[in-house]
Amino acid sequence: MSLGDQPSKKGIAIYKNPNANINDRVNDLLSKMTLEEKAMQLNSASIRKSAAVEEGVELIEKSIEEQLKNGIGFIENTFDQRMPEKSVEMVNSLQKYLKEKTRLGIPAIIGTECLHGHAGRNSTVFPTPLAMASSWNTKLVNEVFDVIGREARTRGGHEAHTPVLDIGRDPRWGRIEETYGEDTYLTTQMAISIISGLQGGTTGNPGLTHVIASPKHFAGYGQVEGGRNFAATPIDTKVLFDEILPPFKAVVEQTNALGMMASHCEVDGVPAHGNKWLLTDLLRNTWGFKGIVVSDYNDIKRLEEFHHIAATTQEAAKLGLIAGMDIDLPSASAFKYLQEVVEENPALVKELDASVKRILRLKFMLGLFENPYTETKGVSDFIGNKKHVALAEKIATESVVLLKNTNNILPLNVKEIKNIAVIGPNANSDEMGTYSMKNDDVVSILKGIKNYVGKSVKVNYEEGCKIAKFENKNGQDRLIEYTESEEKESMIKAIDLVKKSDVAIVCVGGNEKTSREAFYRPGVAGDRSTIDLLGNQKKLVMDAIATGKPVIVVLMGGRPYAIPEIAEKASAIVNTFYLGQTNGDALSKVIFGAVNPSGKLTISFLHSAGQIPFYYSMKANSFYKGYWETPPTPVYAFGHGLSYTSFEYSDLNIEKEVFDMNEAVTFSVKVKNTGKIDGAEIAQIYFRDKVASVTRPAQLLVRFEKVWLKAGEEKTLTFALNPEKDLSFTGIDLKKVVEPGEFNLMVGGASDDIRLEKIFRLK
Repeated sequence: MSLGDQPSKKGIAIYKNPNANINDRVNDLLSKMTLEEKAMQLNSASIRKSAAVEEGVELIEKSIEEQLKNGIGFIENTFDQRMPEKSVEMVNSLQKYLKEKTRLGIPAIIGTECLHGHAGRNSTVFPTPLAMASSWNTKLVNEVFDVIGREARTRGGHEAHTPVLDIGRDPRWGRIEETYGEDTYLTTQMAISIISGLQGGTTGNPGLTHVIASPKHFAGYGQVEGGRNFAATPIDTKVLFDEILPPFKAVVEQTNALGMMASHCEVDGVPAHGNKWLLTDLLRNTWGFKGIVVSDYNDIKRLEEFHHIAATTQEAAKLGLIAGMDIDLPSASAFKYLQEVVEENPALVKELDASVKRILRLKFMLGLFENPYTETKGVSDFIGNKKHVALAEKIATESVVLLKNTNNILPLNVKEIKNIAVIGPNANSDEMGTYSMKNDDVVSILKGIKNYVGKSVKVNYEEGCKIAKFENKNGQDRLIEYTESEEKESMIKAIDLVKKSDVAIVCVGGNEKTSREAFYRPGVAGDRSTIDLLGNQKKLVMDAIATGKPVIVVLMGGRPYAIPEIAEKASAIVNTFYLGQTNGDALSKVIFGAVNPSGKLTISFLHSAGQIPFYYSMKANSFYKGYWETPPTPVYAFGHGLSYTSFEYSDLNIEKEVFDMNEAVTFSVKVKNTGKIDGAEIAQIYFRDKVASVTRPAQLLVRFEKVWLKAGEEKTLTFALNPEKDLSFTGIDLKKVVEPGEFNLMVGGASDDIRLEKIFRLK
């Protein structure tokens, strides 16, 4: 009989008793663990690292047995290329080894990625976050992540390194598509919906059906200098508290997020993975976070080799443990020395035990001790089923943003068109955005259009040009733009098709190589110094426009592009970012009028990279003067998005002119569909603090509501603001303050489309 099987006074070890209190089970198990077994609970093993594992399930135990012999906290199964049943068989075999071959039989938490769908072969792929946020539909987003959480758990996952709550304000940054845009309030509302979906509610217990959510990157990663991955992040303290931290604080306090992933970057000069103030004092002691903090990949070790605040990897491990790190992903490059570190510093047993308790608590909550295995039967029938795909298409249609529509050329009427030219490098692309895996049912734009029009309209296709080509020399990716002479023949063919067609749909933008996460390795880039369309794409669009035929430009890619000339000349422009696996079907329904577009931008479209930094909520003095070459405004502003119908705002009614500081500011506004077809409008509420003790933003989003209206229908929308939460800011003394005075309340369809405005006062 092993030590772990020693009976308690009641005949069974408390930690093995499913009816015992979780805290009692945790303490009992902790008391039975050796120092090495404790340290291993903070370690992780990555399945992807083993070539043997990639060859088949039968080789798993041989390939990582050495790593698991004393147990393990996490096993990383990200970007799983296996079919669903094989994925389940694989993780089950690992759990079987841990249960039967290790002394205490402690199961592992299986970590995964769920950015816009579980990152596994044939899991349902939804729009990327920047696209999904354009729906402004938090209820629908919650339904999406409920499905994602269920699919991840069905495939054997327990924790998702999701969502990205960085505020995305630099379109040069290769990870901008992973964010929900440039606004703090909108990101916060999305975050609450996402995590309550992934975790199966707000109780802080995913049970047997959902997964732990680990929002990232805590904190400030989106503010990297120059939009360069891993660069420094100098953030003003007031900006940190008022604009960067609120989404993270909200998901801790309102959704009981059970995980948190620390950032690559530093906060006020202290790298996040070694920042005790951030991970313990603020996150745990002030906000009350009860979950685990996981590392971004290899970032505890980077305290030594990148940030240089530790002289050795062992010292980096010590700093990480003291700061409050719980799991070293993906393969414990620093925490593999944890036993050695604690033996040399016995006082650290306290921090080690605290981390082990947090990890074990989650394993008990997930029910892993009673049943560490995942059911294999019916997995493929559930993953990517028809209901899930239908939901993916629904949110994809709501994520489409109609940027321009001259003379109401859209929607296209198939009864009036005989030929459509579909051209451009993204027309036949099956890419779905970063952090997604191969899906056998992805629908390209070209395929979607053909599916929609059938035999009634002839669809002519020619690529015209490519986005760019890539060469890899000595481990360095080089992005090379094609010259006009290289693509002359293909471009001529494409323009000839436009001339012979009634209308042209030109699909341009980027791909997963031109906008992506840039790895910490010289020459492997994902960021850009420009936000222009690469290669000959702009020429292809302008040549198509020069034919005199109506040209509809479809933008698809991981960032907002600088398209001022195209915006001026094109008949219509539709933005998609990436719409997921139903891309072509969803887009076609919008283009041909089966669905009225209702999406609106959550990030500004600029004239050029020279305008950066630019976001709608900058301080008022930021807009005082512009540049010689560009106006001080964007091409398309935050909140912008057109519809096939029109909306009228009226009767902005604030309950009274003066409110007490602790009193809800209540108001209402009427929105009417004044067009001839049904549609949805996103009513946006902004405010401005007219006079404050520190400089404040020109305007701030404070509420929004997506409202569906039949043709001619009018609805009254009611809102209430909590001054302490909604109108406060970090003051001169770095404390939250609500100041008396006048506030502008602004209502409209976009940040630059304010329809109604009134003033109220706080006394």
